[in-house]
Amino acid sequence: MRVVIPTILVAVLVMSDLSASASDALDPMISPEAAVHIQLRALQNNDVPRPDSGIRKTWAFAHPDNKRMTGPLPKFMAMIKQPAYAMLLNHQNHDVKLLERNAFIAAFAVRVTTGDGLVYLCRWQVAPVSGGENDGAWLTISVSTPMLVGKET
Repeated sequence: MRVVIPTILVAVLVMSDLSASASDALDPMISPEAAVHIQLRALQNNDVPRPDSGIRKTWAFAHPDNKRMTGPLPKFMAMIKQPAYAMLLNHQNHDVKLLERNAFIAAFAVRVTTGDGLVYLCRWQVAPVSGGENDGAWLTISVSTPMLVGKET
């Protein structure tokens, strides 16, 4: 028995998946804090809807200056999977606290708890893109290496 999936359904599913991964990053109406939360949720569910989709979404939120330093995408993916950042993948929960914000930068203290209860802290910074098609969108300019600070009890 052959299963036929209507072409229009496949096209809609593909287009909705593409727009979900890219459009969030391009919207200048997304606040700096929301931009960080979107990325952390994506990394928390890295393999949903498919392997490494969380890393891909995080890459979509990388500021062009950051992409020049950490890219191309395969290099960025390998970096995130290294021990220095791997705890961000599939973590249990996270908290984001604003440290500073002005027209040029927003910095956040991010607390990530892994599935085995280890707690890490890092500094996540975003800045608005100036000019071009992404004008005004808050994108990641840096994330410090997460530092182990303890274990939840």
